[in-house]
Amino acid sequence: MNKRHLVTVLGWEDRFIEGFKIILKEYQLNEITLIRFVDYLSMGTMEENEVLFSSLSESHNIKINFLDLEYNDSVANWKNLNDFFLKNYLEKILLNITTIPRETIWALLFHFKKKNKSIEYIYFKPEAYHKGWLTKNHKEPRLLFKHSGVFDLEKKLVLIVITGFDESRLRQLIDYYEPDKLIILSQEGDQFSNSNRNRSMLLKNDDIEISEIEIDSYCISDASKLLAIEIEKNRDFNIILASQGPKTSALSTYNIYLKYKDKLGLAYVPARDFHSHYSKGINRELIKGTFYFNSP
Repeated sequence: MNKRHLVTVLGWEDRFIEGFKIILKEYQLNEITLIRFVDYLSMGTMEENEVLFSSLSESHNIKINFLDLEYNDSVANWKNLNDFFLKNYLEKILLNITTIPRETIWALLFHFKKKNKSIEYIYFKPEAYHKGWLTKNHKEPRLLFKHSGVFDLEKKLVLIVITGFDESRLRQLIDYYEPDKLIILSQEGDQFSNSNRNRSMLLKNDDIEISEIEIDSYCISDASKLLAIEIEKNRDFNIILASQGPKTSALSTYNIYLKYKDKLGLAYVPARDFHSHYSKGINRELIKGTFYFNSP
């Protein structure tokens, strides 16, 4: 059996440890790269989870490599990731995107692409999300380093956003980029009271043409096809694409970036504060697959 190299980010949620236990049952691992955001190590049960994670790894004779980043320093993070991948070749990668910030998912994919034709990914939904705020005190939106596209000053701007539960993040994007056209893609279905939580996303603005579409972000191929349709419809615009929905949407947006990288930029909105009870429990239904850097 081929052994995988697990890449994951230390998290404080229940699904970090519970998901790792499932991975240990489902996969043979020979090595782990554990990313730690050192400016959040004291949050919630982070320290306790690291001890449990290390203990489980040791009991299965799996080596852990630690890669320390700072959530609040994206420039240093990019340099540290670049240095890490110059020194290390990761083969047969299994990327657990469950607790990885979107910016870091995209940065990791950028570096994986240099030496890998594909990677495997896995994602665990929680049992439930906190009913109040999840993130707050958002920073100014950013275009991902090396992924900002080519913009024509003569063209209008369309902002395509896969929305999540934090309305203020969406509004940050709108206020900052002031798009001429806004396409909102919201998660289909009513899991996690999705339809109710997304009602606040219905925006009225006489200066912006707004359209809304449902998307299944958990199906990377279907989400990618839908995004490609919207990109093709708006080829006459400058395009900014943002992912704020389920973490799996970070994969479909990067998939589309690889196809249209000269025509769009990837944007994200960092948060300063995360709720210590962001989610609870774990849904044991695995969302997993293979991400190809070129069409298979």
